[in-house]
Amino acid sequence: MRYCERHEMHNCADCAPRAPRGGGPVTGEWSDWPAATIIIHPSGKAHLPGCGHIEPADVRAPRYGWVAAPSPGAWRRLASSHPLRATEGNVERVAVSRCESCDATQ
Repeated sequence: MRYCERHEMHNCADCAPRAPRGGGPVTGEWSDWPAATIIIHPSGKAHLPGCGHIEPADVRAPRYGWVAAPSPGAWRRLASSHPLRATEGNVERVAVSRCESCDATQ
């Protein structure tokens, strides 16, 4: 697993090949999502494409929001003290925590 210094994450979608998420490669319904996308659940928890906690078919407005091209380091900074607002889908969604399973892949 390569670490991207520029974007402060492993398996950076901009700088490395697609990375396995949730035990397997990003394929099927998730393959249409950029690997760096941050998906925001209504609870305020952030997930990455391939997360086993959410179904790709369910990720659409108005239920979910997402950031398809997050700024470098956005995933690591994400916390209640540094929330992330969705830029697509339901743009009212705000992430304040990270999914532990997704975080383990970073």
